[in-house]
Amino acid sequence: MQVFTERLADFDLRRPASKRDYNRRVFRAVAPRYGVITRLLSFGMDAFWKRALVARLPRGPLAERSGTGVARPSNGAPPRALDLACGTGDISLLLARRFPAGRIEGLDLSPAMLARARRRRGARAAGVRFRLGDLGSLPYPAESFQLVTGGYALRNAPDLHECLREVFRVLASGGSAAFLDFNRSPVPWRGRLQVRLLSWWGGLWGLLLHGNPEVYSYIAKTLALFPDRTSFEHLLRELGFRRVRSRLPPGGFVSLTWAGKP
Repeated sequence: MQVFTERLADFDLRRPASKRDYNRRVFRAVAPRYGVITRLLSFGMDAFWKRALVARLPRGPLAERSGTGVARPSNGAPPRALDLACGTGDISLLLARRFPAGRIEGLDLSPAMLARARRRRGARAAGVRFRLGDLGSLPYPAESFQLVTGGYALRNAPDLHECLREVFRVLASGGSAAFLDFNRSPVPWRGRLQVRLLSWWGGLWGLLLHGNPEVYSYIAKTLALFPDRTSFEHLLRELGFRRVRSRLPPGGFVSLTWAGKP
């Protein structure tokens, strides 16, 4: 058991600097078991959700296809994609598989997670690069990417509005963004129930794997502070995104959301 001794009571998740600090600490601790815990917490559905997110990316500027069937931007150049909070690289590698001629950037706050992503990449995905960076200050020029993805990224952002403004800035006109995260229903009693169940389930595995239930009950605490599904879609539209739509896989505990930049 890898013991994690940090206490959530010592951090204020409403303050960006404090939440960023906790993120660095917790993901350093969970990195060795991240692949295992995502499967456990999702009842084995995590990989399916991520494949669905990538498979259903709106075509937008990727409408044209080469003779080999590989989707490309409308100007014929290979797509550029940014995977936010890429962790150990699951979605980044799925993007590389779908767009083998593309250039994929995986960005994460945790060196420990990035080290595992680089080992997994090997020689199979030469077009994938992993980089250390912060969701609130993306190290790229405006309109750098045709695609932006995030798996469990936005809920962990120290400042959600700042992060989404950055996503909009680096996304090219006509580009598409896609996000996977735990879902909180806009129906108040259902939302509260989802947070409580997730807190119990995460707390159980935190206790078993790290001797500290807060390691994964942290997910529920961040979900309680995150907009419900309807409010999140409204926020995206307020910030200028269009073609916003969500899909709830069976169970209702996660949502897949796609949005475009005009």
